[in-house]
Amino acid sequence: MKFGNNLRIKTATSWLPPGHETVEDAVTAGKLAASDVERLGLTQLPVSAQWSGPEMAVAAARDAISRAGWSPSKVGLVLHTWIYHQGHDMWSPPHYVANELGTPDALSYAVQQGCNGGAMALQVAAMHLAADPGLGAALITTGDRFLPPGFDRWACDYGLGFGDAGSAVLLHHGDAGPDDYALVSMATETAAELELMLRHGDDFSPTPLWHNEYIDLRRPKKSYMAVHGKEKFTEIASRSIRKVIVDSVHDAGLRLDDPRIKYIALPRLGTGLLDGIYMPVLDEVLKAEALWFGAVTGHMGCGDFLANLADLRDQMPLEPGDFALVISGGAAWTWACAVVQVPEERIPEGDV
Repeated sequence: MKFGNNLRIKTATSWLPPGHETVEDAVTAGKLAASDVERLGLTQLPVSAQWSGPEMAVAAARDAISRAGWSPSKVGLVLHTWIYHQGHDMWSPPHYVANELGTPDALSYAVQQGCNGGAMALQVAAMHLAADPGLGAALITTGDRFLPPGFDRWACDYGLGFGDAGSAVLLHHGDAGPDDYALVSMATETAAELELMLRHGDDFSPTPLWHNEYIDLRRPKKSYMAVHGKEKFTEIASRSIRKVIVDSVHDAGLRLDDPRIKYIALPRLGTGLLDGIYMPVLDEVLKAEALWFGAVTGHMGCGDFLANLADLRDQMPLEPGDFALVISGGAAWTWACAVVQVPEERIPEGDV
């Protein structure tokens, strides 16, 4: 899906709580096996002692609006995404985000696609803006807090730890002001048959946490692998990752070996998972340097994708005209890849 040069990411932000839990603390407390430390690649995970997921999303969004120098009234669309409990049952976090930010009239709704939700919400926002020239701007937020007893951030899944955080992106039709990026293209690929991985061996339950005292993704995955083997998932994942990279670069009008593509930012999964699934594909198809920003955040759920946009801007030497890719994946299962470019010049007034 090609968006061109006039659809701009005004800014991207992430918000982390001040508290954290180190890998050493987790091992000492018996929350993490020492044998798992190396394949996670983490030093610590952010832990929120107070803020809920939606509150952290609002904090990230406020930072984004302040950084943009905008009035909240410019935002006409609010998309919020998450993977875990948002603090209330049968409630609408997107409307909370919109109201807290002073945009109560903005169209607000949720985008749910597992940990790919941040990427999917950005694509949905881009389609809104492409279809409605009168829409001033869109805000995409994510926020999650992974607390016991319902969630074990160190042991819920294989090969990753979950960090509490919020993130936000402002997307708009370009104007004469500065922007972090042009959103040039995005590609997605779905393998819906893999939804079975997250429920294999379990009947449909009448209430949450019916099968286990905390959300345990390892158990159904282990059951699935025992029947279908690990190779099926690896083959589908590798093929899908390759396709979204190739398609997004093609839609951007670039070649895979274009020297202007400087980096590809990876999901904040454990380094063992990245080395086993993502890196073999990247080594085959792309010359850009792979980046991983997860050492002190862990996996932020839906927030990886948006936070990677912020860290790319703040930590890497991108110059005007340079391109970068940001890739994402979420159970069960969709992958996405976006091509962004540091704008070479501002869009003159009247050309929007």
